[in-house]
Amino acid sequence: MTSPSDTLSDPTAQLSRLAMINTALRRLDPDAQVALEAASGRMKVLTVLPEAEVVRILRELGEPATLSTAADDAGADACCGCGCRSGQG
Repeated sequence: MTSPSDTLSDPTAQLSRLAMINTALRRLDPDAQVALEAASGRMKVLTVLPEAEVVRILRELGEPATLSTAADDAGADACCGCGCRSGQG
């Protein structure tokens, strides 16, 4: 099995990984959304599922899942989490 870090440079593997994650999450939340940041390998998950359930699902898929908050993400790139990069004016 390919590890998540091996897929960072392979666009086909990234799409396959994203599809696998989407399928697993949407079994429990049909409206779940997953976005993969190709450069860093980080993903953002929007769902009504509890955080612990999302982490459990991701780990079952072999993902090294850890939680971060919008505030954690904002500190990294001065964005509130929506992609606007509001801190860069």
